[in-house]
Amino acid sequence: MRKTIPVQPDGSIHIPKDVAEEVFGKTREAVVHVRSGCLVLSPVFVDIESGQLPQILASLHRFEALDTVLSHHFDRASGQAVQFEGDLSVLSLNDVFLFLSASKKSGALVVQDKARWGFFFQNGNLAFAASDELKASLAAYLLKRQFVTEEDLVQATKDLGRVDALKVLLDISGLTQAEFTEQRLRCVENTIFHVFTMGRGRFSFINGEVQRPFDLTLPMSTTNYVMEATRRIDEWAHIKDRVPEPGTLLELAEDVTASTALSFEEEQVLSQVNGHRTMEEVLSRAKAGDMEGKKAVASLIAAGLIRAAKPQAPQPVPSAPSAALSSEERAGLLSRIDSYNNVFSTIYQALAVEAGSKVDVVLGAFFKGLEPGTSLLSGMGFSQEGTLPQELLLSRLAELPDGREATLVRDLNELLYFQLFAVKNALGPEMEAGIVEMARSLLHA
Repeated sequence: MRKTIPVQPDGSIHIPKDVAEEVFGKTREAVVHVRSGCLVLSPVFVDIESGQLPQILASLHRFEALDTVLSHHFDRASGQAVQFEGDLSVLSLNDVFLFLSASKKSGALVVQDKARWGFFFQNGNLAFAASDELKASLAAYLLKRQFVTEEDLVQATKDLGRVDALKVLLDISGLTQAEFTEQRLRCVENTIFHVFTMGRGRFSFINGEVQRPFDLTLPMSTTNYVMEATRRIDEWAHIKDRVPEPGTLLELAEDVTASTALSFEEEQVLSQVNGHRTMEEVLSRAKAGDMEGKKAVASLIAAGLIRAAKPQAPQPVPSAPSAALSSEERAGLLSRIDSYNNVFSTIYQALAVEAGSKVDVVLGAFFKGLEPGTSLLSGMGFSQEGTLPQELLLSRLAELPDGREATLVRDLNELLYFQLFAVKNALGPEMEAGIVEMARSLLHA
């Protein structure tokens, strides 16, 4: 169904709340991309390990951390310590869960590898999952899915002294009680499915009863969680052959339109693909997790939205300019390069607003078309700021017997003309005219 949204006199667009929730759900913040003439909202990239977030999340996670639940919300059976324990390399987690389900056990199963994970059972049914890991916390889950913002969490920590953490998170999320409970259950389920991917570690089980507010009613039986976890692992086994080799560069294959339905993990991965990052770098920046991130990569490749790029030839290490460049000539050439780099960087940033991460693919087409030896710029590329490597250019210029400045200006002008053509296509003739005027003033200063 198509809906028309008028543009306000100040150029803004006001989306009614009911329309926003229908299209975007409960997302609180988003990044706007212009793709194929459509405005597309993507999740804000959240790095939960940066800035003050670890301390903020630690404060909000303390109430549900494994130690807290075991110490204050778990009643151990009288006279019972550890009832049984073992190694996951001998007895799989599937078998342990199925045994606890079949014998209708109540208690806490603690699994330890690099971190500790706890699973609480009531009469053989899973009731809760807890961890020491901040990334598994409810606050981190709500933040990554943009039900809350970082500013919301800062305010939440100020209210912790007088209101319990669950009530604080409910209040700042803006969700109804039913919606909040649903997201809390999904957070617990994420923890359950994550631990099933572990192939090693030790486990121990303690008889007892978990108490409020951690005696949840999860939507599936323990057996069904084991079956779903097994299905996900089997699914991964089938698609892992479609995941590129480590070190493979990923690039955008075509535009993503507003009609392209993507999962949260796929959108996070897609936002980090720019043609210059390896799969490992993309997954690290997307913070989607190793298995879920690789599934997203395989899915995006299958959909034709991204592709594995051919490995880039390693750029030669810039050597010190030879003695053929005098200090005076070097200074003159460097000044010329700086002037063009200022223009290139401005164009790069302007295109980045329109094309997003695809700007590297758009402008990178120029360098791909250069044969070795035909241009000073062959084999090069732009930095993250949209500039060319100065020392490599000077090194190549030093190898020329004469006509260095003329050759430099010729090759840089060819790149400039290519960029202006891209600006005209993407941003229109008015923006092109403004950038041309700016370039004239910078290059002839």
